[in-house]
Amino acid sequence: MRYLITGAGQIGTQLARDLLAAGHDVTVLRRGTDVEPGARLVRGDAGDPATLRSALTDADGATADAILHCIHSSYDASAWRRDLPQRERAVMDAAADAGIPIVFPESVYAFGEGAADLHEGAPLTPASPLGEVRAELLRTRAAHPATTLSVVAADLLGPTAVPETSVFLQLVLQPAASGKRAWVLGDPSVPRTLTSIPDMTAAMAFAAQHADELAPHGDAILMAPSPEPLSQRELAERTAALVGERPHGATGIPSPLLRAIGLFSPTFRELTHQLYLWRRRAVIHPGTLTRDYGLQPTDLDRIILSSLQR
Repeated sequence: MRYLITGAGQIGTQLARDLLAAGHDVTVLRRGTDVEPGARLVRGDAGDPATLRSALTDADGATADAILHCIHSSYDASAWRRDLPQRERAVMDAAADAGIPIVFPESVYAFGEGAADLHEGAPLTPASPLGEVRAELLRTRAAHPATTLSVVAADLLGPTAVPETSVFLQLVLQPAASGKRAWVLGDPSVPRTLTSIPDMTAAMAFAAQHADELAPHGDAILMAPSPEPLSQRELAERTAALVGERPHGATGIPSPLLRAIGLFSPTFRELTHQLYLWRRRAVIHPGTLTRDYGLQPTDLDRIILSSLQR
């Protein structure tokens, strides 16, 4: 198959690796210059229709079979509102014109407090500015004539994860692997789901290949395969044991300290709005991809080790 990937962050990069390894033709549309070896690069903005048309068609005139839209923006609600909706509309318009599906990675933010026990079919009930943006994007996808599939993941770990965008890697795995105490968001003892980036990208590719079955009415929200939930304290202890370090546990960062840091850091300011996700359990339950199609999550120890081996 031929795929157009928009963006080359932790998800787009892993997607390109996976699809190229499987023998597919891959075009990456991004502003930068680096792509996985073997991928065709088109430089430009995913919000520009002319650039999209050029990226969708290869040198032989063949059109992509699906778009995997992985564009993101800085961790700030105003930046999301400025950068994401227009680009999504442009990419969906291009997909509709070409008659091909478009697949999006998605977070739990749009489901608000429902993320405590998240099942497919849950209503959109955002509880933060970031969640409101995500809910608006999901509603727009559902109303658009393009076939859209959104694959929901929890906090991401894996070989392309970077501390700047992976809370678990930055706050839990790296300190635990260095023999240090993990200082974490929220309650370190409540169960949480995490998702492997390769499991997420495998689910996105599968969704693109089976779009007609998975989204018979033109839109679907699917849960990515994810391992059994565990607490941040358990994750820290497991990480330390895997690398031969003595466990030093995990302690929650006091909320007043987070708010104080947020006065100077837009990222931490947004995280204070997301604390409802960290003070209580946040569990994604298996959905259609796992239950009906047999997509299984990666073993947790492999996820941890692949995240640390950069």
